[in-house]
Amino acid sequence: MKNQQLLHNLIEDILQAELEKVQRDEIRHNSYVMTKIRLEGLIFEFLKDKPLHKIDIQVLEDFIRHMTEKKLSASTMQGYIAQMRKVLRLLERKKILSSVPSFPPLKAQPNSRGGFTVTEYKAILRKSKELQRQTFTDWGEGKRAWMRSAYHQMPVEINWLIRFMVYTFMRPGDVRQLKNQHIEIINGNYHYLRLTMPEVKRHKSATVSLAPAVPLFKHILQYQKTQGYGAPDDHVFFPEVKNRRLVLDIVGWCFNWILKDLNLKQGPHGNDRTFYSLRHSAITFRLIYGGNIDLLTLARNARTSVEMIEKFYASTLSAEMNVSLLHSKRR
Repeated sequence: MKNQQLLHNLIEDILQAELEKVQRDEIRHNSYVMTKIRLEGLIFEFLKDKPLHKIDIQVLEDFIRHMTEKKLSASTMQGYIAQMRKVLRLLERKKILSSVPSFPPLKAQPNSRGGFTVTEYKAILRKSKELQRQTFTDWGEGKRAWMRSAYHQMPVEINWLIRFMVYTFMRPGDVRQLKNQHIEIINGNYHYLRLTMPEVKRHKSATVSLAPAVPLFKHILQYQKTQGYGAPDDHVFFPEVKNRRLVLDIVGWCFNWILKDLNLKQGPHGNDRTFYSLRHSAITFRLIYGGNIDLLTLARNARTSVEMIEKFYASTLSAEMNVSLLHSKRR
């Protein structure tokens, strides 16, 4: 009990320090919540019956083995290791532990959600239109429909949303937050949408869409007004859904319906493809067809980092995708 009380106090100290980082705007509140869940959950359960002053590399190897038995992914395990290190460093500062032992090496392999080829993307758009006239009934034997009846037929907005995602590089989470007031139509030498979306993953800057997004947004806005929406404070997609958490459930359900009908749910290497794969496709399409676009420009416009582009997007490009560059000659 004394050991558990000490561990509890250590976790409280760490969480207080993390909360102060939130107040200084050094980290997001979601990061604090994740830290709290991991420290008070699996890490506390693992350490509660172990002498804290005797933690060594053997204990850390047991910790990794424990996470492996729970079938955690390598990237999730690295997140837990980062929180465990905070506990060990605090034990060292309080002179309960003589030194912080080194963790056994753990390498996380990039786990790309996988994008679509241009042919697959066109098939998805066609299928999203075809399904607008059909009703989903294949819920499985003995199972009842869990999706609200209004969406048992493919909503007309899904086709627009799929295209909008590829034209704007948005994340799925942006869909439930995006309002008409976040979008400005720019008409100049270039025609595009300027999207000033709510902050996500510490990214606050505006992004620029591709040109086809302009007539698409105008069409969506016109449709909204026929439905009694279209005000600046209305959401662009599914404005009738007041509980915005449900929007991603609706979108994910509809998109999975399309993928399963086309047998595209899994990529060629067995990776599971989801609505997020449209963002992957948007970025890889720009890498392939965007001329000599540099990674920094693309990363900033997609509100991500060059490292993420190289790790999760550029790494999936095949030589054939850039065959024109390989076949080009110097002049």
